Amino acid sequence: MAMDIATSFSVLNNSHDAIVDAINKLDEKIAPPSLLLLYFSEDYDYDVLQLTLNKYYPNTPFLACSSCQGFMTEDGYINGRGVALWAINDIVGAYGTSIVSSNGSIFDIARQAILKAINNSGRLGEAPTLILLHATPGCEEEVIRGIEDVVGKNIAIIGGSAADDHVQGKWRIFNHEQQTQQGIGIAVFYPNCEVSFSFHSGYAATSYSAIATKVQGRELIELNHQPAADIYQQWIQQKFEANSSIINESSLNPLGRLVGEIHDLPYFKLAHPLMVTKTNGLKMFASIIEGERLYFMTGTNERLITRAGRVVTATNGIKLNPIGGLAIYCAGCMLKVQQRMEEVALFMKIAMHDKSFVCPFTFGEQGQFVTGENAHGNLMISAVVFHRD
Repeated sequence: MAMDIATSFSVLNNSHDAIVDAINKLDEKIAPPSLLLLYFSEDYDYDVLQLTLNKYYPNTPFLACSSCQGFMTEDGYINGRGVALWAINDIVGAYGTSIVSSNGSIFDIARQAILKAINNSGRLGEAPTLILLHATPGCEEEVIRGIEDVVGKNIAIIGGSAADDHVQGKWRIFNHEQQTQQGIGIAVFYPNCEVSFSFHSGYAATSYSAIATKVQGRELIELNHQPAADIYQQWIQQKFEANSSIINESSLNPLGRLVGEIHDLPYFKLAHPLMVTKTNGLKMFASIIEGERLYFMTGTNERLITRAGRVVTATNGIKLNPIGGLAIYCAGCMLKVQQRMEEVALFMKIAMHDKSFVCPFTFGEQGQFVTGENAHGNLMISAVVFHRD
């Protein structure tokens, strides 16, 4: 059975006009979708987007997630604002989505969300091939634990945390039934094709490292029993004001946790410092565990630009015969190399063999490492490619 993937986008200002424009363009490319994904920038009216999608696709499950200042598709980098649709038509496969708002235990809510998505797919009791996760920022590690409690640890999770334009909490996720500003969105895939994954950072460890000796939630309070911000500022050789954002300054120098080694090369999951706290700690975009060794990482603009294509290629190297794909690119990295995002999009397009893909810019990335571990990190890129055997 043939399977198809297509994308469309619109940059019209009016919410209704933009989504209808994107739908009309999509309908020219693909039969009624089995699953629809929507990425949109913060200034669109999500009520209008949700109502319109329900009207045009009453029988199609969809999942929508806000993205930071644009997105990428095979047509290039769409900067600033817009809506993008990604559709898969797969008559033999099965797909389902769910949105659950957070009020209570994140672990329990994540379990509820994955069970609901599987139930909505009609494949109850069967583990999906792939889980797409779009949570709102804050507790992603706990969300992954809850999902894995239901489906086990070997089902790949790919995802990105909902984003807005300037880290002001204006993010949103919704599906055909519900919407929330704080919660978990999930899509489950049972596709009639091969699927391969990749999850990487484009950074290398320096000779500096320290043990996280005091941690509270997402605040790293001490490194080697000294104020974490003091140590970090020594490493980066810059002074920062307390309570001000250091997202941009720290985006080429995150902190890395060693995940493992492949062919003797170490690889890391990253945590992005967000700000220096009043007590001279570091507020992070990911949770650190007390006792972990943290490495001072270094990246370059060139690496951030070329690695998107490399990560797509790494999903299955030269054996790739793609139908299409999905990628997640960190908003912090995008903002660092914003002037050259056209190049990033081109590298991805070449790696995808010119096939359809969509890529939002997110505030935290989830993926599956080569070792099979699902993880949440920052300044990462995650990719999934659907391909013929």
